[in-house]
Amino acid sequence: MIIHHCFRQPRWRFAVIFALMLLILAAATERYVNTAWQKASVDYSVLANDIMLAQQVPLQLQAVAKETSQLKDANIIEYLHYFIFLSQQQLDNLQTSIDKHHFLIPGVAYLRSHFIDLNYQLIRLAQRARIAEENSEHIALLKSDAMALGDQQQWLYNKLLDEIHTVSLQQRTVMRHLCIAISILLALVISAAFTLTMAAFYLYRQRNQMHKLMLTDELTGLYNRRHLVNVAFAGLTQAQRNKTSLSVLLIDIDKFKCINDTYGHPVGDDVLRQVSKRLEKLCRPSDTLARVGGEEFCLLMPNTLTHDALQVADRLRNEIACMRLDSINGVAATISIGVTTSDGGAHIFEHLYCYADKALYQAKTFGRNRVESLLPPDISFQADGETVFLHQLEATH
Repeated sequence: MIIHHCFRQPRWRFAVIFALMLLILAAATERYVNTAWQKASVDYSVLANDIMLAQQVPLQLQAVAKETSQLKDANIIEYLHYFIFLSQQQLDNLQTSIDKHHFLIPGVAYLRSHFIDLNYQLIRLAQRARIAEENSEHIALLKSDAMALGDQQQWLYNKLLDEIHTVSLQQRTVMRHLCIAISILLALVISAAFTLTMAAFYLYRQRNQMHKLMLTDELTGLYNRRHLVNVAFAGLTQAQRNKTSLSVLLIDIDKFKCINDTYGHPVGDDVLRQVSKRLEKLCRPSDTLARVGGEEFCLLMPNTLTHDALQVADRLRNEIACMRLDSINGVAATISIGVTTSDGGAHIFEHLYCYADKALYQAKTFGRNRVESLLPPDISFQADGETVFLHQLEATH
């Protein structure tokens, strides 16, 4: 009910929508941060070292080719076999390493065909090397093919290093963006947390206000009948447990209808507010004062005997009679009070209220602006199976 009431207010709906938008933005930013962090944290140094080591093989082949006059044909073919084996192994290792770096794959995808072509040419070079073992006339052409293949390898490795360098530069950019994104994410999370905290606080305050409205009278700010009944039940239970007294005072403003008819209902409302404030100021902290009708109030006084309750009632009557109300041209309002007491919490509140109401009727009958008391019957003894009740009636002026 409270949440439904809050959602009917535009600023509450705006706060919730704003918080949800912040949470969605925070989730999107968090996803970007996660992806960027994975991209920025990749280490390409091992792959770069492998490529630079692979570059040494074509260089060594070129050095051997320059010294062919000092080498036998068998040694040249043996070295070519070694060059082919090592080149194939390095190409396979590089392709495997590249496949492990997901963020590098898009940048080097166009080189995949070159890997395949190099492997094919290495296989053909190995076939020609076996032919050259039987016919030395093919060695010169074999060396020329090997040199050309080495140049292609160098080109491929340089391209791979260029791509790694490009990705490394992108990593630096991603790191800068990552720092900004983390700052934005923190700001969004803090903003969302603040908004939700304020919304929760507002909801808590609304709940308290709704709870207060349920228990208080809107006009006077006093407790209402609902709260009075709950407090009375708890008070009578406590009185029964502790064997103490609880007094009930029923207070009514005299001739209030005449005030409404003469001065109007707004003035009557002002009289109610002034009288209720005065009564509330005169009550003890342990007492409970409530408005139970149009101009009728009820005061619960725990741990209070009849004699003390009568004294308090007379003091309240006298204080109200001495008030001068500006809203009715300085004329004083008077009150009549009915008093009753439950000794040991032996009665229910409805019965006490009934006796206080009868006492109040007596005060009205005897001329108003007075205090009357009517006590409920007490069980004193049992005789011949019948319960004998003592009925007490006290009246004070």
